[in-house]
Amino acid sequence: MSRSSLSLVLGAILVLGAALPASAQTLHVDKKNGFQVVPPKGWTKVPIKVEERWIAAKWLSDKKYDDKESGFSHQPMMKVMIFDRSKIQPGGGSTDSAGGAKEQEGPKVGDKIDLTAPYLDYKDYLKRNFNEGGWFVSAEDATKMGSTPVTMIEVKVEKLTYTGKKRLLAWVFTADWGDLAIEVDSLEQSFDKLRPIILGAYKTFKLIPRDPTLAGEDPGIDVGGGIRFVDPNETAEQRKKRRQAAEEAMFKKAVSDLPSEWSSKRSANFLVLNHANPKFQEKVLAHAEAVRAWLDANFGDVGDDYVQKMIIRICKNRDEEMAFRKGSGDAFSIDSREAIVSENKDGTSQFEFEYLGQSIMRMWFHDKNADLYDAMPQWLERGLSQYIGTAVLKGGRLDFSPDTYETERIREGRRMSKFSPVRDLFQMTGKDLWSGENARYLDAQIASVFRYVYGPGRANRKLSTLIKDYITQLLAVVQENEKAARAEVKAEGAKTEEEEEEEFKKRRKQDWSAKEKEFLKQVSEKVFGGWTDGDWAGLQKGWEAFAK
Repeated sequence: MSRSSLSLVLGAILVLGAALPASAQTLHVDKKNGFQVVPPKGWTKVPIKVEERWIAAKWLSDKKYDDKESGFSHQPMMKVMIFDRSKIQPGGGSTDSAGGAKEQEGPKVGDKIDLTAPYLDYKDYLKRNFNEGGWFVSAEDATKMGSTPVTMIEVKVEKLTYTGKKRLLAWVFTADWGDLAIEVDSLEQSFDKLRPIILGAYKTFKLIPRDPTLAGEDPGIDVGGGIRFVDPNETAEQRKKRRQAAEEAMFKKAVSDLPSEWSSKRSANFLVLNHANPKFQEKVLAHAEAVRAWLDANFGDVGDDYVQKMIIRICKNRDEEMAFRKGSGDAFSIDSREAIVSENKDGTSQFEFEYLGQSIMRMWFHDKNADLYDAMPQWLERGLSQYIGTAVLKGGRLDFSPDTYETERIREGRRMSKFSPVRDLFQMTGKDLWSGENARYLDAQIASVFRYVYGPGRANRKLSTLIKDYITQLLAVVQENEKAARAEVKAEGAKTEEEEEEEFKKRRKQDWSAKEKEFLKQVSEKVFGGWTDGDWAGLQKGWEAFAK
C-alpha cells in the first residue's frame, strides 16, 4: 500500500506545523471521551444522536463546495469517533473475588442481550457504515505525535458515487483504553483547498485524561438492537414507570449534549431542541400539541398504556438536518421517541409538518396499544397518516384539507378510472395497495375517503364512528386469534427440536398475504356484517360527490 502521500502530510505537520493556519474556533474539550481539539473556523457543531455510542463530536462546514462533474455540492464534515475496548469486548476477562471466571447467571427481567456487533476499529466502522460509493484505503502510515501512536489513513471514493468522487482523511490516535479517530470527508476536486484547513485542526487534537465520573454508558438509555427481557405479566402501570424512566433519561442526555447555540423547551408532551427561528419553534410546538390532543380525543380509549413524551429536534436548515441524521448504524433505541424537522425557506415547510404529524401519530399508537399498532392494516395506517400529516393548524384548530399532491392525484385518478370501489379498500392487503400500477391513486383515494368519513360523512350514523368501530373490532379479532393460538400450542404439547425446525420451514413458505387477507376478512365481517348493498352504495356515492 502506498505511504507517500501521508508521509508528505506527516512531514508538513512535524516540520512546518507552525505555518499551518490557526483556527479561530473555541477549544472543544471532551473529558468523558478524553480528547480536545480546535475545529476549523466557520464550521458549526452538530448535535449527536441520543442513541449514538461511537461518534463523540461532529462539525459541519458552513461552506459548500461544488463538484463540476456530478453537478452536486458537498459540505465537508469533521467527526471524532471513539472505539473503547470495554465496548468492543464488554465483560471480557471478568473474574470473581477468588480470581476464577465469573459464573454466568441466567437472564432476569430488565436484562438485555445486545445482538449488535461492536465496531472493532476505524476501518471496521468505515466498512459497515460508509454507503456513499465504492471506497478503498489509498494510503496508510503509522507514526507518533509526541508519545501517542497515530495511524494516518487516506481513503478514496471513486466508484458508484453519483454525488462526486471524494476523499477521507483520518488520523487514529491510540490511547491506553482504545482508539480515537478524527475524520474529514471532502470532494476530491476540493481536497487540495481543504487540506490546510483539515491539518490545521488535526494538529490541535490531543488526548487528555478521561473523567472517570463521566465514562461509561449513559444510565437508563437502551441503545442498539437486541432482546430485552420483560415480565410477561407486566401491568400498564409498570410499563408507564419504565417508559417514564426511559423518557427522562433520553431527555436529560439530549439536553446535556446540545451545542451552546441550541436551546431547549419543555411542553406538556414534548421536549423541543431548537436551532431555528424562535417563531418557527413556537409554530412547530403548537402544531405538535394540536396533533397530540386530536389523537387523545379521538382514540384515547383504544388502550391503557402510557404514551411516552417525544423529542422534537428543529435544525436550522436541511443541510444541518442531514448532517445530524448521519450516524452509526446501531444508533437507535426502542425507547427513542424523536422527530427531526428543519426550517426551510424554499416553500417546502409543509412537508416538515407532514412528517412531524405522521411521526407523532405512529409513536402515539405504538405506545397506546402495541397490539393494535402491529396489527393495523396498511390502508388504515396510510389513511390516518395522510389525514393527520396534511393537517394545518389554523386559529388553534387543525384543518384537515387535502394538499396539492392529493388533489391532483384524485383529479387524475377520476379522469383515468384508476380508483377501486370503496368497499374493496377496506379489505386490501399491503400487496394489493402497493404492487400495482395504480398504487399512487389508491393512496390518494384512501386519504380522500378518510376526509369524507371524518367530514360530511359523519352525518351518516354508520359512518360517524366507522374508523373507531373498525379499530375496536380489529383488537377483538387479534385477541381471539391469540387465544386460539395459545390453546393450539397447549393442545399440541412440547415439540422436539426436529419438529420445531420443520414448523419453522413451513412458516417461511407460508403466503403471508393470504393470511393477511383472511385476517382482514375476519375484521370486516365483524364491522360490516350488518351493512346492506344500499349502505355501500350510499358510501360510494357520497365519497364520489365529495371528491369531485
